[in-house]
Amino acid sequence: MSKINKTLSHLTLLKKEQNKKIPKKINEINKRSMRAFKEQYWYGENFLYNFFEIKKLTGKSILEIGPGEAGLLKFFSEKGANCTGIELSPLRFSHSKLLNNLNHIELLTGDICNKNSYQHLVKHKFDFIIIRDVIEHIDDKYDALNNMYDLLSNNGQLFISFPSKYCPYAGHQQTIKNNLGKIPYIHLLPNFIYKVFLNFLNHPKESISYLLATKSTRISIKKMKKLFLRSYLNIKKENLYFLRPAYKFRFNLPVFINPFYRIPLLNEIFSNGALFVLIKKNKK
Repeated sequence: MSKINKTLSHLTLLKKEQNKKIPKKINEINKRSMRAFKEQYWYGENFLYNFFEIKKLTGKSILEIGPGEAGLLKFFSEKGANCTGIELSPLRFSHSKLLNNLNHIELLTGDICNKNSYQHLVKHKFDFIIIRDVIEHIDDKYDALNNMYDLLSNNGQLFISFPSKYCPYAGHQQTIKNNLGKIPYIHLLPNFIYKVFLNFLNHPKESISYLLATKSTRISIKKMKKLFLRSYLNIKKENLYFLRPAYKFRFNLPVFINPFYRIPLLNEIFSNGALFVLIKKNKK
């Protein structure tokens, strides 16, 4: 497994969940997770299916990295695809199992940075791989991209979405309950000041660790594109959004492309969502 900073890493999410009860029935799943499930399904139906420019899904294989409650996979499964999800979080894995008990979706636990955690369970390549708003939480993005490259079929497509490192809410501070914590760009403060500020708001310690972890692993669009090149992945499609598609479900806001997407730095500052479809190129 890749070297991981045990304090600030994508594994911090597991520490945040340590004291949370794993539900055994659907009615034990919290409202926020149920809403996430509905959003995931909506995202597939109202955006991603068309963004991929898919003509026919029957018999196609789809893998989602970090599917959460697997609502997105439920949509694609209903369209005829063979769907698999690899989830790191035991809590969200339990949600996905309960919510998709009668659906033909293969749900696995694993870490995309660690081949040993899933490769013995995955028997084939995939026509489509989806990693939606997850890559920004991963420490070793290069390892993750290389592992996804290996899981992708030769003519397959990889969808990646993430908020730019310098956009208003790249630090996921919108999750802070106190409205003062939701100030745009507040995550760009130096760590020690940011931590003092979060403590001042009486934000829970586990959640502070999570926010600092997110701050440490976020990535710029420019740097991500360099990682694509290193990982032998070509960009087939790229859209940079000021108001990304998910905001239509969450806030009933229109989808709006970043008007400064061609201007360096401004494309980073005002892109709340960077969305890519990637294809493989041969490794020499």
